[in-house]
Amino acid sequence: MIFVAISQDRNCRYCAAAHIACCRMLGVHPDVCESMVRNIDNHSDLKLRATIAFARKCARDPQSLTAEDHKTLFSHGYTQSQIVEVISMSALAVYANILADATAMENDEMFDLI
Repeated sequence: MIFVAISQDRNCRYCAAAHIACCRMLGVHPDVCESMVRNIDNHSDLKLRATIAFARKCARDPQSLTAEDHKTLFSHGYTQSQIVEVISMSALAVYANILADATAMENDEMFDLI
């Protein structure tokens, strides 16, 4: 879901489509994916909202992350190693977006079938 949110935020159509398809294969309800695409701030799961907000901020401007941002994730039960994993996934999503965009990858038709 982090990849969906970051790919959508960075306007990487290929990655957004691919990761939405992955979420659907993993049983994530389509409404959850849709809320990440349209506006995560409307999602009822506060932990998910905080995680996605942190990940997006990390992907956009990692130097802007504050101790308060980390405290928010700690308040939702995250450990330091889990926060590092969110940071790592954010970096990997940006990397995947750059690869897909730089190579002009086209959406696969199979993404629409899942």
